Amino acid sequence: MIKILPILTFLFLTLYASGQECQYEEYFRLTDLAKNDCKKENFKESKRNFQLAFEKVEFPLGHDLSYALYTADKLKDDQWAGHIAKKLAKGGIPLRYFAKFKKKKWYKKFESDFPNFTEHFKKHFNVEMQNRFLKISQDDYEFNNQYHEWRERKIELTLQELIDGATKIISDFENFNDKYGFPNEQQMGYNYVRRKNSIEPYKIGVLMIHIYQRGLLIFKDDIDDFICKGGLHSGYKKTLKEIRGFGNSTGIAQEMEARYAKYRGAE
Repeated sequence: MIKILPILTFLFLTLYASGQECQYEEYFRLTDLAKNDCKKENFKESKRNFQLAFEKVEFPLGHDLSYALYTADKLKDDQWAGHIAKKLAKGGIPLRYFAKFKKKKWYKKFESDFPNFTEHFKKHFNVEMQNRFLKISQDDYEFNNQYHEWRERKIELTLQELIDGATKIISDFENFNDKYGFPNEQQMGYNYVRRKNSIEPYKIGVLMIHIYQRGLLIFKDDIDDFICKGGLHSGYKKTLKEIRGFGNSTGIAQEMEARYAKYRGAE
């Protein structure tokens, strides 16, 4: 019996650890359900699924919390709303976002405590990492628009300009990963978009799709791990396994040559 107990303990710990490995996959399933319920104004069911999801992880994601706050407000659940607002504030969401809740019972205390939430954000999150990723994401957005303008013959770009533009974004993203690791809200904090006064997911999945389309299948063996750790929504898993560009995914130059041949080959 003495020999059996350590073995049973080891098996239990192994199974427990295994069950914890992919906590965000179930979280994503539940928050997707909750947001869908919220859109249908089925707020009680939305609350139930959000609370189940938030129990699965230590760090709920910002876009989900914004929906949960809306749900709590619709249900007039002031205690839950105040609790969610604190999480968002500690993750870097500014006070101006919460101005629409000024008349709510929880807001006055929340506002007076807000400097503490700001200090928490400064101590626990990497603003440099956040700003660096947002810059790469914006560069990707601009290059993608430029590429489509070229494809539609609204502008002209040389083959080398296409290669250089795509190479810079991929190189910057790889350097980002070398320095900080794969982007995630646990380190960067929540993504507040000032011009929209909204909380949105970082465009990590969009950036990955564009990189795959441009001829490099970076981190393809790590996708499941990124999902399990909350850095990438599970909805991108199938897309990233299937999406490709016009070339054979052997590099940026080969991909851009294939695109140039397709859209300018007859010239």
